[in-house]
Amino acid sequence: MNGILVVLSTGVLGGIFLLVGFYNSTVTFSHNISAAKTELDAISAENTSLNNTIIAALGSDQITTSAQGNNLVEDKNPHYFPVDSKWLLASQY
Repeated sequence: MNGILVVLSTGVLGGIFLLVGFYNSTVTFSHNISAAKTELDAISAENTSLNNTIIAALGSDQITTSAQGNNLVEDKNPHYFPVDSKWLLASQY
């Protein structure tokens, strides 16, 4: 009888330690994801800043000249592809 109680107690304690270990791993993983997201946001902001710097350095006149050189035409009122109503729900996700 005492042997069964010892085995069950050991199993319960082992299970508790295992669950605490899983919880610790989950919290660490969540923290790593949060840190990676913060780093990605910083990189995104830096990328936007660099894009703005490049556009400012090139100047709008040079971009316009390059576009005209490649036979591109500025469209003041662009018309985009129509969205079929049956796909409207899918586009919400």
